[in-house]
Amino acid sequence: MNRRSQGISARGLMVGALVTSLGCALTQRPALKVVDPTLVEQGTELTRERRKGGFALGPYEIHDVGVRTEAPDPDGPLAREDVPRPVTQHRAGLIFDAPTERSWTTSCTMQRRASNAGDYRAVLDENGDEISLDCVAKSRGLPPWNFSTRAALSGNFVGALKQTGGDEEFSIEVLTRVTHFQRVERLLPVPVVQLREGETAKVAMVMGRPERAWITEGFDPVTMEASLAVMLTLRYMPWELAE
Repeated sequence: MNRRSQGISARGLMVGALVTSLGCALTQRPALKVVDPTLVEQGTELTRERRKGGFALGPYEIHDVGVRTEAPDPDGPLAREDVPRPVTQHRAGLIFDAPTERSWTTSCTMQRRASNAGDYRAVLDENGDEISLDCVAKSRGLPPWNFSTRAALSGNFVGALKQTGGDEEFSIEVLTRVTHFQRVERLLPVPVVQLREGETAKVAMVMGRPERAWITEGFDPVTMEASLAVMLTLRYMPWELAE
């Protein structure tokens, strides 16, 4: 390849990367509007950077991401119920290394059941499947953290995050929709996930690529690491919010 061809090729790659970046930015724009504004203004933003074998989100290293679809566990939250609709099961996990030298291993399992209002949702190009989510984040020497919820993908939903044996419980909310003019609901192209302590958002993340997150300064580092590790694992679940 001559120098002129190499130059054209390089420019083509740069243009392609720019178009991809702009496309991601436009896709994420509606999601950014629903991230807690106080957290965005006062917190620290973390952005994705490439790393060999994975990526970084601010000072945190994420690697060994695994995602698979598997046969449903018959004792799982949805599969064990006598409901004549098909259930699928999906699992995701990763390793999350913090600058505190703690390393977290996560695993999330989603069972998903087809909606009984499929025809109605199909008209709206929306997916209203029922889901159950069970996640665990473990770090050596610490009790594990657990997140679980049952919900329908036809709306935003919340689940509980708690450390085994701990007294404090946090809420993880998954925002799949935004309301305009106080009554018009629209599907977000990219979901947003936020950790709340009471009414206060402590951690938030846009669940699309490139990942972006916000954390509260001074928040308990163990809770923050565990919640962010769980959020990143949820990001790899097959949400498929639109039909």
